[in-house]
Amino acid sequence: MRVVVVGAGVAGLTCAATLQRAGVEVTVVEARDRIGGRVWTGEVAGARIDLGGAWIHGPIDNPLATYCREVGLDWVSDGPWGSRMQVHTEDGSLLPHTATTSLVTAWSDFDAGEAVAVLGDSATFLEAVEWYVADRGLTGVPADAVRYSLSWLEGGLNIGAHPATISAAGAAFYQLHAGGNVVLAGGYHSLVDHLATDLDIALEEPVLAIEHGVAEAIVSTTARSIQADHVVVTIPIGVLHRILFSPQLPSPITKAIERLQLSTVEKIVLRFDERWWPEDLRRLISITDAHQFPAWMDFSLHAEAPTLVGFFNPALASMPEEDGARLDLARQTLESMLGKGPKPIGAMITDWRNDPYAGGAYSYIPVGATAADMRAFTLLDGSLRFAGEHTVPEYYGTVHAAFVSGRNAADRLTTN
Repeated sequence: MRVVVVGAGVAGLTCAATLQRAGVEVTVVEARDRIGGRVWTGEVAGARIDLGGAWIHGPIDNPLATYCREVGLDWVSDGPWGSRMQVHTEDGSLLPHTATTSLVTAWSDFDAGEAVAVLGDSATFLEAVEWYVADRGLTGVPADAVRYSLSWLEGGLNIGAHPATISAAGAAFYQLHAGGNVVLAGGYHSLVDHLATDLDIALEEPVLAIEHGVAEAIVSTTARSIQADHVVVTIPIGVLHRILFSPQLPSPITKAIERLQLSTVEKIVLRFDERWWPEDLRRLISITDAHQFPAWMDFSLHAEAPTLVGFFNPALASMPEEDGARLDLARQTLESMLGKGPKPIGAMITDWRNDPYAGGAYSYIPVGATAADMRAFTLLDGSLRFAGEHTVPEYYGTVHAAFVSGRNAADRLTTN
């Protein structure tokens, strides 16, 4: 059996590595000049930092964490979300302790499924948050803090879209493993490089068209045509429309591509010559109506250099388009909370939304879509198969979703 895997992200590499271990002839074709896809451990002034996926979310009973442990990849825990955190208000002052406590409590107490049971499957994430605030009897400053945290941090950053456009039922479908967040030692490319070992990978070879039938497929790239028994397409939903499929994809998949969306979350990485923020500070939250740079994390431990990472969603914030102006704005946001600091010796701002091979950061389920749209990608049984984080509704938007999807796609091919 010969299989072509389209895309050298974690889903594609996992699929290819699993197939190769089973004795299958595999070729991976990748449009970029590097492997990893939306997992990208880059360098900022000598510091190694994950510019795409960064965490394993919930390592306990997590299939990706289990695999990393089996192959000897180490990680470092980031601890509970609310630990070593400061929350600042619009004027830069600290949020009162009682409100901060309510905000932290809400992150573990809020369950979108609880709201959906009352409001119905058509409820938005924003409506679910409002229901939660009312149901828990929150008022005043604590209510405002919880409302902001759930709507604009969980919804606007973690899910990565306007909370009024996110399906509460879709958010409720996601399953979070226990154990907090962990970061792989050396960044996610330790996993990517491990998966890619001994694989046949062709870089800078975008796929233009795929002919698929019951028992054969032809993959046409910018360089050649490849015949195979099967093709597994693992590229993000935001760029699937660029491939000409013949025959056309089944209606459930074309509708899923139309309905599902990619988040617009980005990062700004600031590398400093020396640490100028408190030693015991790991997380910063900025509660502002502008939503410009609402969340920051100290990544110095992982980068092995003084490094702050800001998270923002340019689709939800009023901010300039130019990187230089965004950098100035980010520094102003930090200084409003921490006071005057030195200039960074290196900086990088991501732009996944305009990346031609991504189209966004990661998938989510908007209003009008359901978990069934994600499952539709896994129901094909001919020569064409799909994998990717957008095909696993229990874990969508995560690297472990990509890993699980790639492994499952390979297993279906070798057991049929």
